[in-house]
Amino acid sequence: MVGSADRSAYLIRLKVPVAREAEALAHDLERNGAAVRRKDAVVTAIWPASEADDVDRWDDFTFPELVFFLRSWAGRDRDRQLEVLEERPVGRLRLSS
Repeated sequence: MVGSADRSAYLIRLKVPVAREAEALAHDLERNGAAVRRKDAVVTAIWPASEADDVDRWDDFTFPELVFFLRSWAGRDRDRQLEVLEERPVGRLRLSS
């Protein structure tokens, strides 16, 4: 999918152990407002800032809504345990397929 972040956002690239769960994660992130790209078991998402996020502290990795979403999504399911490959604050960015 192609998407864009028009305000402050956070890019995260995750590896999911099972490809079908990566597809589910991509769908759920997209449904919750992220711009998403998936290739096999790797999901890249741009999560837009919200009122709960302290954008000025994102360099300190304080992005509570995204962390809460990912922990909630993964739970204790072994097929949903995530490996973070990349994460960083971004301004305006486009994901291209």
